[in-house]
Parts: sequence; structure tokens; C-alpha cells
Amino acid sequence: MKLTFRGRTALILGGSSAIGLELAARLLDEGLRPIPAHSSADGLSAIAERFPDLAATSPRVDLADRASLDALRPALDAGIDYLIDLAHSDREGLLAATGDEAADEYFEAHVAARVQLIKAVTRSMLARRFGRLLHVSSTAAALPAPGQGLYCAAKRAAEGLYQTLGLELAERGVTAMNLRLGLVDAGRGARFLDREDRRRNLAGRIVTLDQAAGTALYLLSDQALALTCTTITMDAGLTARKYA
Repeated sequence: MKLTFRGRTALILGGSSAIGLELAARLLDEGLRPIPAHSSADGLSAIAERFPDLAATSPRVDLADRASLDALRPALDAGIDYLIDLAHSDREGLLAATGDEAADEYFEAHVAARVQLIKAVTRSMLARRFGRLLHVSSTAAALPAPGQGLYCAAKRAAEGLYQTLGLELAERGVTAMNLRLGLVDAGRGARFLDREDRRRNLAGRIVTLDQAAGTALYLLSDQALALTCTTITMDAGLTARKYA
């Protein structure tokens, strides 16, 4: 099947991640213009190593630093057609032992700042009456492990934001959906799999980088626009059964 894309410009939050970089490559292959954002010097270096031409215009977007959102202004003024939201920092620790200040800062960044960001992006989309929002979530939003309380809650909140935007803006051409990924063999997931022979024990229940990026690309396409205001889980069946 040949995919088609009504839009051209795609902003990738968390663009220096393995999925973000792979998706940028696929968007380029389709003739689109990806704008991978970074939140750190290391992130910018990862983008520059793979896409030197894209690094020059890569905006620094750190949800923990609201002032950094101003870096998006040139891209927003030029027009954004697609937003792929991969931005989410890890947060591990028992919920009952989490300090109030740390919890406040985490939700301020991952919920309140995200609201500000996606409002700005959708205003750019509404001007042309087209936009596609794809939030890449986690199965932890439904089945958190001990220590993932804040991460789970923030992911669920983000899912709610994107679903609501899809409802509110549908008549003005903007669609939105969530993709819950399971154990992806990339980044933190790869590091987890490399410990204690987990890669062999979990064989068959691992999402590959190729699968994750390929699915994200499809969900951005015209062929998937009817998938809106919903959440799809892609976890190779990891959460489909109960484990002892």
C-alpha cells in the first residue's frame, strides 16, 4: 500500500530518541519535512550525527523549561501539519516516598507545560484547517509497575489531553490519537532487555524499532485519519495475559 500525506511538515518532540530518529528518516523518505526537537546537548548531537542538515534547525524543547517553548515560534509561524509527541522523561520511585516538590515539578512539566505546547501547535494547524496529533504513550498508562505512579498518571493525563483535542477540533480538520507502546527494543527498553537474560525470556513479546516507527508513520498518513479520538496498544501481546 502506498501511503499518502496531505501535510508536509512534522514536528517530532523527543526527536533525538531512537524512535524519533527512525521516524524522521521515514518521513524524509516519504518526501516530508521532519523537525526533530531536542531537550539537551546530547540530544542535539544525536540528531546531528544522523541528520546534519536537520540539526541546524532543531529547536530545543524541554517541558521542564517553559521558556524553551519559544524556540518553536519559527516553525509554528511557518506552519505545522503533524505533531508526534515522544517527549517524556523517566520517573522511577515509590509513589508514597516521592516528595511533594518533586511530584509538583513532574506534573508541571508533563501535564501543564504540555497543555501550553499543544495549544500553540494546534493554533498553527487551525489556520490551515488541517492537523494530525500523535501522542506516543506507554502500556504503563494502563498497567504500571511499582515505582511508575507518577509516570503512569502523567501518561494517562497526556492521553486524555490528546483525545479531548481530537473531539474539540474534529470539525476544524484536526485529528488526534494515542499509540501505547509496550516493550520497545530501543533506548530504555533495550537497556532493560539487556539485563538478566530478559531478551531471551521475553522473545516474541518485544516491539522492534522498525515496527514502532513504521506504525507511527502509518498513523500519520491519510489512510489512518479515521483513527482519531482513540488509543491503540502495540505491545506484541505483552499485556494480553496474566502472569504469575
